[in-house]
Amino acid sequence: MIGYRMCALALSAAAFAILCSAPLANAASFNGSWNMFLVTTSGHCGTIKVGLAISGGKISSTNGKFVMRPIHIAGLVSGSGQARMNGVAGPRKAEGLGRFTRAKGNGKWNGTGPSGVCSGVWTAVRA
Repeated sequence: MIGYRMCALALSAAAFAILCSAPLANAASFNGSWNMFLVTTSGHCGTIKVGLAISGGKISSTNGKFVMRPIHIAGLVSGSGQARMNGVAGPRKAEGLGRFTRAKGNGKWNGTGPSGVCSGVWTAVRA
């Protein structure tokens, strides 16, 4: 059983690596400043606003706080717009998957912290 899980994890990681290895020129269409809004659908994390910057397929946070702690987001967006991000705000951690177009983005996220588990959806628009 554990062998199957490890195999599935390895295949998922390989698929993501292939997905994100698209030429950077394609990912350049997402370059710029974005406003991201995370809305909680399960748990009690509320609504969170985060500023993002995308440059050459790399996603990073530019501003935002959660429970008075700065939010740090890092991730990748492929040339086709598929995105994967990880975020940290103090002891709280989250990961998100989704898709960007030239003008907007959306997806889902899951997070954990001292007060439990939260999950929800995210949207992004160009700033």
